[in-house]
Amino acid sequence: MANGRNGEPDQVMVFVMDPVAHTLTTWLSNVPNQPKVASLIKMPVQKEAPPARAERNPAEDRRPQPIITTEDLGTKTIQGLETTGKRTTTIVPVGRSGNSAPITKTYEVWTSADMGLVVKQTWNDPRFGERTVELKDFSRVDPDPALFRPPAGYEVKNAVESLKELEQKLDPE
Repeated sequence: MANGRNGEPDQVMVFVMDPVAHTLTTWLSNVPNQPKVASLIKMPVQKEAPPARAERNPAEDRRPQPIITTEDLGTKTIQGLETTGKRTTTIVPVGRSGNSAPITKTYEVWTSADMGLVVKQTWNDPRFGERTVELKDFSRVDPDPALFRPPAGYEVKNAVESLKELEQKLDPE
């Protein structure tokens, strides 16, 4: 976003993700003398768990191995939703990451089974501090469908097709 007069943005790039339609729509607003075009990308629907990452054999890694424990935190109501919590604690032993003392880091997640979504996550690592992401102002009311569409006057184009058109313009052979 570029700041223009009076601290207001000259241009704003908008990203709208529709989790129901599995689409991502983007557009620029406040762009004078340019066609009003929004790009639509169909997002893949993940039906099964992604393949597991290849794990290194700890016997091959001579460094001290981290100690990982997980604990059930029970249930708690967050933003009016019943959630279940889990905390994963990782102790990085001396020398594992060039550290001269053990490092204890935690990851806490609160999930609503009813809504199938994460309501709150907290990461705490003494090297980087604490970071929390939390759902706010949650509502079960269906949002206005207009929130997922570009403003009036915008032409919606499939992003993949737009890229193919651009490629053909740049390399007509």
